[in-house]
Amino acid sequence: MTKFPELRALEKKQDYLAVIKSIKKLVAEDKRVFTDTYVKEWCGRRWRNLFITEAAKDPHVVKLAGKSLGGIRLKDKRPDRQKVAERFMRGEGPMEWTVEMPEAQFKPIKKTSLVFAPGLLTGILPVQAFLDAFPAIQEQFGMRVLRADSHPMRGCVANIADLLRAVEQGIAHDAHGKLIAPADAVPPGDFFFIGYSKGTPDVLALMAARPDLKSRVTCIMNWAGAPGGSHLANNFYGSVKDLPVEAMEGRATEILHMVSPMAKPGPVLARMHEFDIKGALKDLTMTERAAFNAAHNAELDALNIPIFNITGSTSPLEVPYFQIQGVMELNKYDANNDMQVTQHCAKVHLPMATDLAMMRAHHWDMSYCPFPRSMRVGSPNLEHSFPKTAAASAMTLFVAELGLAK
Repeated sequence: MTKFPELRALEKKQDYLAVIKSIKKLVAEDKRVFTDTYVKEWCGRRWRNLFITEAAKDPHVVKLAGKSLGGIRLKDKRPDRQKVAERFMRGEGPMEWTVEMPEAQFKPIKKTSLVFAPGLLTGILPVQAFLDAFPAIQEQFGMRVLRADSHPMRGCVANIADLLRAVEQGIAHDAHGKLIAPADAVPPGDFFFIGYSKGTPDVLALMAARPDLKSRVTCIMNWAGAPGGSHLANNFYGSVKDLPVEAMEGRATEILHMVSPMAKPGPVLARMHEFDIKGALKDLTMTERAAFNAAHNAELDALNIPIFNITGSTSPLEVPYFQIQGVMELNKYDANNDMQVTQHCAKVHLPMATDLAMMRAHHWDMSYCPFPRSMRVGSPNLEHSFPKTAAASAMTLFVAELGLAK
């Protein structure tokens, strides 16, 4: 049921501008409007439409989305919107390419920053997440982008300190991935989070510990997150939880390679003393996340911060070879897993949380640029062709149109 049947009627008449204007007004009056059934449905349709529009603007993305055979591009007469929708989306997305909504309605973003909370292994994989996308949207919108300097391998509560340095002091990586020196750091004002992978449970841990930040957090975009943990993390943690501390210290690199053969702790050697592999993996187990959610979901929902879920879905033929076993394991629970998490585990389940889309991409493809060829250990599917700039732009446009970025 919805409290706003008149909005559904407006959408049926394709008066999209009236719907956009009305929902923005409702959001300004009371953010609990995101608990309404119709508002949730509209948000999903609107974000998917924005993504399709942004992706179809990029000739390179359109070319990648075209039909091919053995690496050879075939003649493809489908409209560009149809190409990108069918290539990069699952669920409702591929069927919505014909819907013609207006461009995003918003004013330039001058006061609100974007704070990115990265996932496990950040800084010890060959590339950073959104490495090309964030500089592009920072230039596009004139909006400040900060990447929290989250530790790549320790628990969620421990990483609160890294998130706080970003949001309270402005000490973080910039849009290009360069660490901002304390002398040059400027604290952001209001901001919205994009949480990727473990970054989402890190953000939720922060908000549970520091609810006073709610006046500055305009929303949380849960991008391929793991707020419900992962079946695979259960397995990884089970293999290390009984190892003594000295064994963990001596086999850190070996254990990291269990998670990813690309992991190289070299760039974060200065923080090796903070490594807590057991703590990081434990916090990604389904048991640990379920306990956290049971203890804090009510208070998190009461903060009235809108949360938007965007998940991934892949198949064994679309992932790196060393991830195939993980996909097959997750297929026992959900055929629409992203090679790391199932759909259920990838979503925040709160009244204030809204599902926006399911993308056709694996967990790394959704955020990382192509891995260097010399570091692909002979594996395909590390080109990471998913249009991350279009996705980041669509997220920003969506947030701005709702009045959550000003």
